[in-house]
Amino acid sequence: MSYNIAKWIWYPGDFEIYHALKLNCRREERGFVWPAYWRLDDCWHNVLFRRKCILIKPEEISVTGNGIGYFSVDGKKYSYGSRVVIEPGEHLIQVSAAKIDGLPSVFIRAGEFSSDERWEASYLTRTWLPSGCNNMYNCENDNPEIFRFNYQHLEPASKEENEKGTLYDFGVQTFARLCFDGITGNQPIRFFYGESETEALDTDFSYIRDVVPALFSEYICKPRAFRYVFIPRIDTQYNIHSEYEYVPFDKRGFFRCSDDKINKIWDTAVYTFHLNSREFFLDGIKRDRWVWSGDAYQSYLINYYLFFDTDICKRTIIALRGKDPIEQHINTIMDYSLLWILSIWDYYTYTGDVDFVRMIYPRMKSMMGFCQSRTDEEGFMAGFDDDWVFIDWADIDKTGAVCAEQMLFARSLEISSECAILMGEDGSGYLRQAKLIRMKIDSFFWNEKLGAYIDSYESGKNNVTRHANIFAIIFGFADDNRKVSIIKNVILNEKIPQITTPYFKFYELDALCRIGKLGVVLQGILEYWGGMLDMGATTFWEEYSPKADFPEHYEMYGDKYGKSLCHAWGASPIYLLGKYFLGVRPTATGYDRFEVTPRLDGLEWIEGKVPIPCGTIYIYMDKTLLRVCSSRIGGTLILGKTRLELPADEEIEILL
Repeated sequence: MSYNIAKWIWYPGDFEIYHALKLNCRREERGFVWPAYWRLDDCWHNVLFRRKCILIKPEEISVTGNGIGYFSVDGKKYSYGSRVVIEPGEHLIQVSAAKIDGLPSVFIRAGEFSSDERWEASYLTRTWLPSGCNNMYNCENDNPEIFRFNYQHLEPASKEENEKGTLYDFGVQTFARLCFDGITGNQPIRFFYGESETEALDTDFSYIRDVVPALFSEYICKPRAFRYVFIPRIDTQYNIHSEYEYVPFDKRGFFRCSDDKINKIWDTAVYTFHLNSREFFLDGIKRDRWVWSGDAYQSYLINYYLFFDTDICKRTIIALRGKDPIEQHINTIMDYSLLWILSIWDYYTYTGDVDFVRMIYPRMKSMMGFCQSRTDEEGFMAGFDDDWVFIDWADIDKTGAVCAEQMLFARSLEISSECAILMGEDGSGYLRQAKLIRMKIDSFFWNEKLGAYIDSYESGKNNVTRHANIFAIIFGFADDNRKVSIIKNVILNEKIPQITTPYFKFYELDALCRIGKLGVVLQGILEYWGGMLDMGATTFWEEYSPKADFPEHYEMYGDKYGKSLCHAWGASPIYLLGKYFLGVRPTATGYDRFEVTPRLDGLEWIEGKVPIPCGTIYIYMDKTLLRVCSSRIGGTLILGKTRLELPADEEIEILL
């Protein structure tokens, strides 16, 4: 790692928590702001930094601060902006930073010991930790309180005028700031955004609306999600365009195949995912624009097959967790706390980044402890007052302990054990509890007569839905005999209510892939995501039911435009096609070992790249030929019973 460039530094995790605070207070609905309803943590407002150094030649130090404070060299204090020459020898440099209404941070220019992650930070307890920093902020004029975006000029794709006003169509869903110039007249310009044309034209119920104040000749609005903009007729002239706001992620993964509709689904999923990948992984760009742990859990996995950007994963994990002490579940949702724990092990598996696990581990322990404290007499996690047992938007029996939650609980305990061992601690207590929960899940929730796991045993209803049974396959609760039973009695049983959200379609199709039903998965992708494309979607939706009629298919949560038409959890084909059709998955942390098992399953040919740490894996396959090229060693190509070790940077060609 190079340490030649100075960076802004802050207390570890506070950059993420500060920006999450700002983001979770931005939601708008029909003219009012709707802050998130869970506890909103803030950064520490007074922080100390220190660095011990040994100089062999004189060096000059200067400190720029975001806030107020001073720095000291061997106890002698200086004001920010002072230039101090430090003589050769051993020295202790400390910096104090405070800011009442923002993120205290400092930029230290001092040659070999300029500010970076080698500096330590502390707050009150005087426990010193490696400082937080980010490569985005490596210039003295940067401001870490402002998240950096790129912008792209966009003109409307079409313009339609009638006696009521003018409708602008920008061609696709976007997240952009609307820009007005050449304004004449002295009236305010009121206008209405819409993810659909119907929403933009419905001025009584359009979710997002705005106004250009009177007497401005030009005006730039706050960035918002839209495809359409409707401006009621007004005696004012103006020009209009937008500036698309985005983070310039490198799209390292790609996929192409013989089916043009699958290719369009891939492209649309990529665009959907990119729109929702910003400071953090968001749920959707129009309605909430919040960070939800369940949504983010899937976004991490999708990211590993598209961007493989570790920074946004770490930012999102830190932001969701916040600070101790814990007073409620993440987003108030029980399963979202457990999925947060699962996400840490997935991150480590794909990246091998043990330093991040070490940084987040104390917060993981307290999160797990909080979950353990909220169990019933059987040891199951049950919803307390004000806890939200979510799982999915579905008719699940949530009486008392819920089976799907216990499966996540057991898996979280197992992961906590693995992380404890990784950190040099004893993880046996977590593992014993996990084994006990697994046994009790089989005793209380498996119904031999129905050949499936039931939602709840307390109600006596013996209600069977897909959700717990899908988790049983994914997380290894079902042995081979029970898998056969679940597939027959639940997964392929049309009498069991179908899943209608892309959120749980992710898990359902993942489970089908794990049992080798890739042909069924391919058809499911074509029908479900292809169905949204057939409805004119340019990004994938929060929920889709083929039976819903126009305009009811825009409705959700009792709101006629409540459904997000650009939702991150709609991008799961990226993960499914990369992991199971291109067939790439790590079998040791950080891709030290990995498998490549490509499958056609109904396609004539496939081609693509999967990003891995410091490289990519390329695959081409048709019915007669396979080509694979990996940029690193450690890979094993698997074709039936044949296993072939992959060299680095050398294309392997096999006739099939």
